[in-house]
Amino acid sequence: MPYKHGRPVIDLSFWFRKATAWTFYMTIPIAMLINFMQHSTRYKHRWRIYGIRRAITVSNHTTFFDPVKIAWLPLPRLIYQTLMEATVEFPVLGTFTRLLGGVPIPRGKTSYRKIAEICGRAFKYRRYLHFYPEGECFLYNQKIREFQSGAFRLAADLDIPVIPMVTVFSEGLFKPWSALGRSLPVETLVILDPVHPAEFVKRDEKGEITTESIREFAEAVRQKMQAEIDRRGGSSAFYRGRMDRIQGLNDDKTVAKTLKSD
Repeated sequence: MPYKHGRPVIDLSFWFRKATAWTFYMTIPIAMLINFMQHSTRYKHRWRIYGIRRAITVSNHTTFFDPVKIAWLPLPRLIYQTLMEATVEFPVLGTFTRLLGGVPIPRGKTSYRKIAEICGRAFKYRRYLHFYPEGECFLYNQKIREFQSGAFRLAADLDIPVIPMVTVFSEGLFKPWSALGRSLPVETLVILDPVHPAEFVKRDEKGEITTESIREFAEAVRQKMQAEIDRRGGSSAFYRGRMDRIQGLNDDKTVAKTLKSD
């Protein structure tokens, strides 16, 4: 069933969950093969996600195929991944995206509440909910931008860890775009140690989590991820700026028009 604004962001019905699994296992191996052919994708410290029953995962957003790479990580388990609501509202493609585990971030002030209220049930079926807290895809970027705080507030409210993972790019053996050099980087997805909200979260006199402590939490995770890129010598030689959105689907004009009609 097509998604429409105002509906639950995750369909937990039996038949939708079965269709999701079938679609996922048929599609992701093909998409991952394409990604591997482009970027020779490798994983480091994959074991760090093992044994964790529930977690928010976060990563820098650097390529169109990031959702594929992230989806491949916990196999045979499945993972939820957040994306713009405008994407899943698009006919056919939107439903297909949801079948692959896409969770729309709703527009408006109730966005956080709509995700938070269903996560308790959703984690019964999948262990991880993934966010790209930069909010945009910056192609082959190795300087992580400021994080939005929603993923970290959700982790704090649910008292579950955040597992950071970071894509690090390398140039290969030869100078990029030379006769033998690469036109696309080699990528390594590094999984870092879980970070627990209790290390950062503070509460006010009413017992509510303070906004400032959530921001500190998010910034600490961002800095940890950036330090890993720097330690591994991540290359910015391939950087291309913000990835263009798809015209008529999730471009700025389409999103603005949708917001106006709500």
